[in-house]
Amino acid sequence: MRMKEANLKFTKFNDWVWRKFPACKEVVKLVTASMDGPLTLREWFVMKLHLYSCDSCINFLNQVKFIRFTLRHGEEGLDEQNSNVRLSDEARDRLKKGVINER
Repeated sequence: MRMKEANLKFTKFNDWVWRKFPACKEVVKLVTASMDGPLTLREWFVMKLHLYSCDSCINFLNQVKFIRFTLRHGEEGLDEQNSNVRLSDEARDRLKKGVINER
């Protein structure tokens, strides 16, 4: 699974979508909910339309898919393109501290 970097495209269509439909913050909630179960037709349509216009949210979706895949399959499931994706020791420590502080 290759992750695509965000590259916002400022077109008339994208500008219209960004003005008329929910912002990225709401679409992130829909993306997350879509991983847990089916969305309503309206939610699915809003999410897809936003994803067609927002590479940042596509990037988020790809990251979530990558994390879920990795958690399900472990490191042996990583392909060569992503085999060098690792957390630094510093990042691991920050995550551990964050989890401990949440308890």
